[in-house]
Amino acid sequence: MRKWLLRAIEAAVITVTVAAVCQELEKPKDERCWNGKLGLVPYDFRLPTINRFKETFWNEDTDRIFTKAAFGVGWGINFYALLEKMRIVGDFYLTEDDFLMPTESLRKILENRPAIS
Repeated sequence: MRKWLLRAIEAAVITVTVAAVCQELEKPKDERCWNGKLGLVPYDFRLPTINRFKETFWNEDTDRIFTKAAFGVGWGINFYALLEKMRIVGDFYLTEDDFLMPTESLRKILENRPAIS
């Protein structure tokens, strides 16, 4: 069963890769950019750069965990966003109020409620 699943994943990756290359080759030569999407799956066949690796694997500007791959077909993991969601990195400060009233909407509701006399 495990071999079958791995073969199916390999076949899917090869199929999407070939389809993405064919999609680029169908364009006129001056319009080929070698990156884009095939359906929902992103691809990027340009030579990878340090900046693209950083945008894929350590992007502090987005909270998305799955980002476009720096090279190839599919997605990469933004480890900064992942670790930030796990509260291992990032700018956060927790007070006692954060534990008692964890969301901003709850704070607004409780601040605007009528006083009990």
